[in-house]
Amino acid sequence: MSDLLAIGIDLGATKIAAALITRTGEVLAAAQSETQALAGFEAVADRVAESIETMRAAAPESIAGIGIGSPGQVDLSSGMVKDAVNLGWQAVPLAAAVQARLKRAMPIWIQKDTNASALGEYICGAARDCADFVYLSLGSGLGSAALANGRLINGATNGSDLGHLVVDPVGGRPCGCGLRGCAETVVSGPGLLTVMRELVEAQPDRSGRQDQSDLTTSAVIALAQAGDPVASAALASVAEWLGIVMAACIGVLNPMKIVLGGGLGLAAFDWLAPGAERELQRRVLPKGYAHLKIVRSELESSAVGAACLVWSNQRPTGSVR
Repeated sequence: MSDLLAIGIDLGATKIAAALITRTGEVLAAAQSETQALAGFEAVADRVAESIETMRAAAPESIAGIGIGSPGQVDLSSGMVKDAVNLGWQAVPLAAAVQARLKRAMPIWIQKDTNASALGEYICGAARDCADFVYLSLGSGLGSAALANGRLINGATNGSDLGHLVVDPVGGRPCGCGLRGCAETVVSGPGLLTVMRELVEAQPDRSGRQDQSDLTTSAVIALAQAGDPVASAALASVAEWLGIVMAACIGVLNPMKIVLGGGLGLAAFDWLAPGAERELQRRVLPKGYAHLKIVRSELESSAVGAACLVWSNQRPTGSVR
């Protein structure tokens, strides 16, 4: 199997990313399409299968299998996905539905999306040869995963959920999960925009400040790079909360590395990593961080981690075994 290719599918709320990769992580082909989750599960399964067939048509040699990374709670044995809130799914047979739509049956591996990304970093990314690390994805939310002794930590319900670690239960913002002060209410793209808007509103003289309703994370980062003090303060707030999350990871898992990924994690890495490191150093003993490295994700596509599921130690799921 080591000489064969793999197809990876990263299923997100807004996009489906597909990649055809070699065993060393080289991307031979890639494609992206809209998820269109509002069209319903069956329509999304159609588009996932279409993405797989597109990658299969581009393959110059045999394909070992398909890996799918999905949000929500993933049942590794059945391929069911439960409670994928951003897709509107309560319980859907994702692996079986995709398998039924393929022109030719293939082994399918499925995992929680952040778990798949962590495996990708371990096999061919920023955590190669690092058996103990934490992966944090900063994007529309805050996703997390970890490996210990080279093994993915699935836990009782297949994965961690540091985005909903309550950091500020009293003064924090309400979270969509029903709690208050969850980490991802600040440590995420929407969180950064909320902090920025709050800081602008708090200014006694807001003349010269444009309407914040169409503000983007890219714009906040650009403003900070240009020396804007409010944008810099907003990123500093995100970094502080990120450091609190990292300190919790260090206290429990004692990792050698923390890998930052996701759109915001990559775009604002140079702002977030130093501030987070300063904050975590205030919260854990020096022996906990003396060896620690905070690094940027090296995966070329978000679908690479999903493809790496084919070479992990999981069993394939769905109707083909």
